[in-house]
Amino acid sequence: MRFSSLPAIVAAMLNVLLRTILAAGLAGFTAAAAQDVRAEAVYIIPPAGDGGIVLMYKGIHYSGNVIAKPACYPSMYQRIFVTPVRMLGGYGDPLNPIAGISTYAIDNGNGSWTIRGQVKTAGSLTIEAADAIAMTVELYCCVDTNCN
Repeated sequence: MRFSSLPAIVAAMLNVLLRTILAAGLAGFTAAAAQDVRAEAVYIIPPAGDGGIVLMYKGIHYSGNVIAKPACYPSMYQRIFVTPVRMLGGYGDPLNPIAGISTYAIDNGNGSWTIRGQVKTAGSLTIEAADAIAMTVELYCCVDTNCN
């Protein structure tokens, strides 16, 4: 290959170098991602606009985790909301179709809740395990019992 000027030679060399770096980087990223994928989020708890409802905590939990109730003003109510975010319909191959999901919290009576989640499959299997269901847990302090 013949180049007409020094800038053309430099541009061609940079092009080859950039392609090599990108290829090596993508190969390393793909290999690393295939082995272990993790995510983390930081939640900023905003101040209550009108004092009606205050988000005190938000995080990912698994069935059986125990979480402390938030410290609220005496006139406020402690509330918990549990929402499923990842479900798996069984173990092994093939997985069963998911027929239903149940998430809830049990008041332990000692200032904490136990988080529960169940996956119900079409094959009448009920699974309650950390690797079967993950849940977003939100703790609030509310001025009324329904967090309106």
